[in-house]
Amino acid sequence: MKKNNPYNSMRKVFILSASFLFMLQACKKDGALVPDFEENTTFSSFSDTTQITTNTRRGDSVLADQIAIGLVGEYRDSSFGYTKASIHVQPRLNTNALIFSDNLQLVTVDSVVLSLEYGGFYGDTSVIQTFEVSRINQELFDSAKYYSDVIISTESTPLATHQFGTSPNFKSRINQPDNIGNVDTINLDLPQLRINLGKALGEEIISKQGGTELSNSENFVKFFNGLKITPVNNSGLTDNEAAILYFRLTATDTKMTIYYTDDTTKKFVDFPINTLSSRFNTFEHDYTGSAAETASQNQNTNLAYVQAMAGVETTIKFPTLREKLGGKALVNKAELIISAADGSYSNNVGKAERLIVASRNSDGALQFIPDALTNSDLFGGEYDPEKNEYKFNISRYIQSYLNGSENENGLTLLVSGSAVKAERVVIFNENNSANKIRLNLYYTNTQ
Repeated sequence: MKKNNPYNSMRKVFILSASFLFMLQACKKDGALVPDFEENTTFSSFSDTTQITTNTRRGDSVLADQIAIGLVGEYRDSSFGYTKASIHVQPRLNTNALIFSDNLQLVTVDSVVLSLEYGGFYGDTSVIQTFEVSRINQELFDSAKYYSDVIISTESTPLATHQFGTSPNFKSRINQPDNIGNVDTINLDLPQLRINLGKALGEEIISKQGGTELSNSENFVKFFNGLKITPVNNSGLTDNEAAILYFRLTATDTKMTIYYTDDTTKKFVDFPINTLSSRFNTFEHDYTGSAAETASQNQNTNLAYVQAMAGVETTIKFPTLREKLGGKALVNKAELIISAADGSYSNNVGKAERLIVASRNSDGALQFIPDALTNSDLFGGEYDPEKNEYKFNISRYIQSYLNGSENENGLTLLVSGSAVKAERVVIFNENNSANKIRLNLYYTNTQ
């Protein structure tokens, strides 16, 4: 196993990074429109009858490491089937050469607590869920790339099992020793889920005082690889039950804490989970019998499906546009209009707040289209509740496509932030008579 990347397999992923943005901006294709010309539609021809085809398919795994938001929980969706999300986190030392006491014989462990700062949810939190916290027994590397389908080995017996429901038991204040004999009441900035991991882990860690395991974080994470938090499968879930919970993984209050008594003084030591920690989400999906599965197998339906968490995605193509206008049209404006279908939505399970369209290169890897790089506000993708639709400005992409600079792979429709959100949406495809997906195209014929 290579330390720099133990999971270095070929993946099709959508990587959002500053260097990636810079590279695409520097390689802008010939024929792209200047920003000022895009809105000049005064003397344009107009068409909204461009042939469009869509295809719903299972999405590729996504790069899900070094995330700020962790997703954990299970959810059964009436349109998308069953989804399960798990978090992997790596507590670190808060100081080198960690010392608990000058005399370990006087130390007794009171508890070990995993704290996860709460950041929201998607679904129905009134349904009882059970989380297991297990110790990871393989080394994690902060320089590695972990994808959403990676399988990480854990010990067979969980450190803890935590059950909640009706109203998740999130703490807004806690009692904490001040290390000099007093106990203070701490008001938390945000509620947090606190899971007691028992005493044995604390006793094992404290026993390493004076050894290399506690000399620095690099040695500590080799000794204590990290924790996996995962829901226990509930086979009794029905449609639109349970929830995916969001936790802030780099927040100050997300950490592991050992509470102990040194002689008679109550003390604690935090093991922070921070930007240096390995932290990533993994997702599992079962689409058996779902509408999304039916759509992926039978494209005669009038609906298409888009789901976060490396779920399902929809490919959009314009099969006759190049033959009709290629080489003889200057695109003034091109708007892709996508109408959302009503159905199994509620206050807790709404339509995705924002979608994104990307193209695929010749290798099949997702990449930004030129419009996404020029002006993110103009690009669009936000859900419009009044019109019940999403709108994208894709003028530069369409011009490049007509000029032959884009391949025939089309566009891929995704939930924005798919690795850290649980959202989804059902949309109308080209087969719907009233609200079908369409391209509003303003162009000037140059021949």
